[in-house]
Amino acid sequence: MPVKVGAFDVQSTFAARMAAIPNFQGQNMERVLQSMAQELDAHNGIMLQAMGDLCEITSDRLRVYGAVSGGSMIKVDEYGRGPTQVALPGDTAGFPLDKYQYAVGFTDTWLKVHSPEDLAVKIQGAEVADKKAVLYEIKRAIFLSANYSATDHLVDNTVINGTNGIKRLMNADSSSIPTGPNGEAFDGSTHTHYNGSATNVVAGHLANITDVVEHGFGGSVRHYISTTDEATVRGFAGFSPYIDPRLVLGAVVANQVQSPRLDITRLDNRAIGILGAAEVWVKPWIPATYSFTFDAAGPKPLLFRQRVQDALQGLRLAGEIPVYPLIAQYMEREFGVAVWNRLNGAAGYYGNATYADPTIAQP
Repeated sequence: MPVKVGAFDVQSTFAARMAAIPNFQGQNMERVLQSMAQELDAHNGIMLQAMGDLCEITSDRLRVYGAVSGGSMIKVDEYGRGPTQVALPGDTAGFPLDKYQYAVGFTDTWLKVHSPEDLAVKIQGAEVADKKAVLYEIKRAIFLSANYSATDHLVDNTVINGTNGIKRLMNADSSSIPTGPNGEAFDGSTHTHYNGSATNVVAGHLANITDVVEHGFGGSVRHYISTTDEATVRGFAGFSPYIDPRLVLGAVVANQVQSPRLDITRLDNRAIGILGAAEVWVKPWIPATYSFTFDAAGPKPLLFRQRVQDALQGLRLAGEIPVYPLIAQYMEREFGVAVWNRLNGAAGYYGNATYADPTIAQP
């Protein structure tokens, strides 16, 4: 008989559990609901792991970011007294919270003629929609460059705006910027981490990487590019590619990093080599001719806000409305994504000398 190639994963396990339940009657329904709860717990755990490199998880609405700990040593004589100096306070950053919903509908007849295994397909459809919604907000937080306001309508209708508004990466909005690791001073009215390059050349990518490194980040700098730009970046002078593990090397090859080897299991989501101070990754969700650079070992560039109550966190079954002959189940997640560490991140655009926000289609 033919061999089925594949691997057991969360979704296949969920489908198998549901297939073991014959129908939706009596105690079987309790087993269905229990399996759904287990599946959503697993899905939410995977989502948190997937966001781990980019996002800190919190329930905070406002935080104070950074401070300018600068000033100058004043030369005085034997009887002199220098003027007192005051360090500038940090800036306030706000974080949104919104509700996203996915409704699944059935008729009473459908439940009588279908098995719980069919329900598994619908639940997994909600999980896919949830992944798309979270990724959409992450992309907006990274690549849109203008600060904005929001109303915390799910909590107390407080308006998050002005100096307490929702910030982007450093965007020349006159915010205070902490002093650099070598005493560098940055002008908040001109310093930006949204960089434009007229063409897709190595200088533009290196400038984006420098924008992160010059603030003291360097533990694990990553440079995310689109899969469509991989061939271009591989051709850059100074790019050192990782080697395909299927190749046996008899001698050291110039400009090639010997370890780690290239991951050949995910061609659209992997590290491909070194450029300057950064490891280059191709990502399927990065827009073409754009890049994002950050230090994965530093403070997270983004903050993922959710409710403080455990029962309201993650994708969950929020409620069921049975109105014969229809039954509707509502899957919900409440969250928001915004920039937290404004220095640990830089967005590059390689189609114009001036940065332009990409068009990010809503899923």
